[in-house]
Amino acid sequence: MHKPFIIFISLCLTFLSSKAQIDIANYVKQNIIPISTIEPDSTDYRDLERIGNAIGESRIVMLGEQDHGDAPAFLAKTRLIKYLHEKKGFNVVAFESDFFGLNYGWDNLSKNKNEIDSFLKKNIFSLWTLCDGCQDLFYNTIPNSYQTKNPISMTGFDNQMSLKFSSKNLSQKIDSVLKKLNLPITNKIDYNLNTLSLIDSMSKFSFISKDNSFYDKLLEQLNIIKSEISLRIEDNSYWKILINNLLATTIQMKYHFSVKGSNARDIQMAGNLKWLSTYKFPNEKIIVWAHNYHISKFGGNFSEKFLNAANTMGTEFTKDTSLNRKTYIIGFTSLEGTSGRLMDNPTKPYKIQKPTKNSIENWFDETLNYGFVDFRKFNELNPNNSVEFNMKANLIGINRNHKAQWTHIYDGVFYIKKMYPCVLVK
Repeated sequence: MHKPFIIFISLCLTFLSSKAQIDIANYVKQNIIPISTIEPDSTDYRDLERIGNAIGESRIVMLGEQDHGDAPAFLAKTRLIKYLHEKKGFNVVAFESDFFGLNYGWDNLSKNKNEIDSFLKKNIFSLWTLCDGCQDLFYNTIPNSYQTKNPISMTGFDNQMSLKFSSKNLSQKIDSVLKKLNLPITNKIDYNLNTLSLIDSMSKFSFISKDNSFYDKLLEQLNIIKSEISLRIEDNSYWKILINNLLATTIQMKYHFSVKGSNARDIQMAGNLKWLSTYKFPNEKIIVWAHNYHISKFGGNFSEKFLNAANTMGTEFTKDTSLNRKTYIIGFTSLEGTSGRLMDNPTKPYKIQKPTKNSIENWFDETLNYGFVDFRKFNELNPNNSVEFNMKANLIGINRNHKAQWTHIYDGVFYIKKMYPCVLVK
């Protein structure tokens, strides 16, 4: 007698469950956290507290950017870093820059303001150090923290070890370590010519060989070193990780601008982050500064199949479920505006693409300049959902629209209505 009624109720519940899972637009609109400002000098952090609540007890927070010329994102990230440092106990900032310079070099640096200013300027990529949006972070927040009892440690996770400190010291330090370990390779007659000189060439950022035999020779030498050094030191030793970085960089450069080269870099950066969080800073809270692409996770699940060949740092890092549980990843997106990178040869500013229909950028109120949405809460309410929608997170190309399961790619999204390029700071 009651069976039809039970079936009816079951169907209703199924419909409501399905409706809840697919109605991501309403979830975003109803759960937007307005952010009052992105200016780093604003220390009234009440608007950021709900982001802090979303982060919860995570000890690794990754902050993305749509482009390496995304000036307002740099300001917002600086303010978030100050909040996380002052209110949530984060005291390590890991940059998408030189693993050797920002570890060995930074650790041996006298931490006075002039030394810090000069070192950061020369050992973090100029995309950021030349940008007005990063000046407060590099030349106020970081050095000033060393006048307190709670300084901010800097570190880097990029295998591209070619900035000032590395260019000057990398090959010499490797030579010193290998000889101290008495590796057989150091006793070869052609060691200086076939090994050190090749490593020294790779430490020059301007160096890109058009001759693949160079990379093949270097790979051969590095693999010999890796094999020999494995018999002398533990796998988690910094110097063994350093050799792995050189191997990854060689593969990256050999297969320049290809998926294979890109994957070699991202997989190694994930390994570097894992080493930093597990061995160097096992009890510290870490903020990661990188591009949206690198921090994105859930790779292999794009409707645009060509994207599935990529293996991002975030995907590789969060394969470790214990690290995934401790990590909160924030992507950045914008409705409109322009961007352009600052380098030795700055790129010409370009206009970013307009959002498409069913795009998250259109779900934010047009009067709102800055906002945040927590995707982790949506996933908890809708377990096993596979909701797809459009967002302009610049995973590939110039601020393109991509349809994807964004609630699984990022744990939250920071919205900035208008993007604009950096202004060069001399």
